Amino acid sequence: MISRYFNIRILIMILGIMLGGCSSLEAPPPQKAHELAKPKAKPTQMKTNFTKDLLCMDNLFVQMNKKGFVITTAGIPDSTGKISVSTKEMLHTASSKMSTKSKALVFIDYDSSSQDLINLFADMKNSGADSQRQLPQYYIRGAISQLDERVITQQKSAGIAAEFLDLGASKDRVSSVITVDMNVASTITREILAGVSSSNSLVVTQSGNAKEAGAKIGKVGLSFSMSANIAESPSAGTRALIELGMIEVIGKLLEVPYWKCLGINKDDAKMKSQTKNWFDAMKDKERITFVQQKLTGAKMYSGPIDGKMSPKLTAAIEKFQAKNGLAVTDGEIDFDLYYALFVSEFKTAPIPDTPPKTIVTDKPQSLPITATITTDTNGKYQTGDTLTARVKATGDGFLFCYYKQISGEIARIFPNRFDPNPAIKGDTEVFLPSKSAPFKIRFFKPGNESITCYASHIDMAVPENIKGEDLAPLNIRTMDEIGAAFKKSSPQVSKAVLEIVITGQPIPEDAQESDQEAVQESEQEAVQESEQEAVQ
Repeated sequence: MISRYFNIRILIMILGIMLGGCSSLEAPPPQKAHELAKPKAKPTQMKTNFTKDLLCMDNLFVQMNKKGFVITTAGIPDSTGKISVSTKEMLHTASSKMSTKSKALVFIDYDSSSQDLINLFADMKNSGADSQRQLPQYYIRGAISQLDERVITQQKSAGIAAEFLDLGASKDRVSSVITVDMNVASTITREILAGVSSSNSLVVTQSGNAKEAGAKIGKVGLSFSMSANIAESPSAGTRALIELGMIEVIGKLLEVPYWKCLGINKDDAKMKSQTKNWFDAMKDKERITFVQQKLTGAKMYSGPIDGKMSPKLTAAIEKFQAKNGLAVTDGEIDFDLYYALFVSEFKTAPIPDTPPKTIVTDKPQSLPITATITTDTNGKYQTGDTLTARVKATGDGFLFCYYKQISGEIARIFPNRFDPNPAIKGDTEVFLPSKSAPFKIRFFKPGNESITCYASHIDMAVPENIKGEDLAPLNIRTMDEIGAAFKKSSPQVSKAVLEIVITGQPIPEDAQESDQEAVQESEQEAVQESEQEAVQ
């Protein structure tokens, strides 16, 4: 008997060695259950790795004299339906932290039933009737795309079987990737502001009790380490991405060197390029006014801030250039002078009684657009074939596409959880499904199906009666319902239709099931590839 128990202990030791550091297999005694069930952590104030950066933005707005920009949002929707969080409140909280001292952002809450933006657009049209009411100049929009959830990337397992005992254990490494896209649109024109956008990903890796995470700004290539308490849930990770996105889009909207708050070097080439675009878009009077404000804050200029050149301003410019090792330009305002002042710590002197600058583009408002849908087969397929359709619009705008099956069921196929942004570029083909999307549309029965796409040059607020989960049947029966709903949101919406004719013999259900399994395997591979790219 003693020998038998001795053998058991030896086997347990061997199993532990095989797993290379798996957690102990010994369970605590039952009398410890009540003690172990007690909460381990006390309630604490929510702080993410970007809390200090939001406060830094507040100080930056004070320094740059930015205040009074009125914005709103309907929230950042989750097209996957897997992350149950209130992104609208997260945006409000981030905005509040960025505006405590500066009052840079005034957040107007539009929460009238379920048609926030539609009501906002109506209010903007009728704003003349109530001039005292403060209405948003801009609104924040975007989407959450969870690229993969709890995909096992590495697994170790071992087991020992004997006549008197079976032992087994495993060690998994699980990763998830969450992506948040954000951009800003004008509430007057409902057009996306060019260049005012962000796309950030968070990778959460869990291995036993250890959790690691990282977030990356794709355009900068700078990685941020997330603390363990942030990586414990997709909700906390989403909050971090919302805050990171807010720093980026609001920094671009208000045209401030936001990268200073993220620890990005002032000599970063991409940040300089972005600032150069802002500089090129400025008028001469705006450039002169900015230099006057900055040199006043540096106590090198004491003249009026009026956007006009003067001998006193020329002397101040030459003094600043000489002191900072810049080429002396006889008072000319070049980009090197502008950038040196832009990233300096000098306070931007205010202009008396000047309202916040409205961010506009010089280009005229976009014209209404039309879209076309094409396929290599002119919409004719055999059972067993896979659909590949292409949509192209005549200009920049927004696109929503729906698929009607033989059964009459209708599902939204674009935007979807893998391609969550409806914004498209003119004369650029959008594939349905996209080449990177891990799903396919395959035909199993002969009959008639169709794709209908709705396009507009302005943002389309999706009415409540046609909302629903992507790639799943909606609670509607005709495309006319969708078209009528979009017409209310955007009267200039255009429609494109592709009729699909499927011929051939029906594919048996057992063959359909094996085909679906093959598709699921390819989806799994695509998700793992997306995760590896995000980690890299």
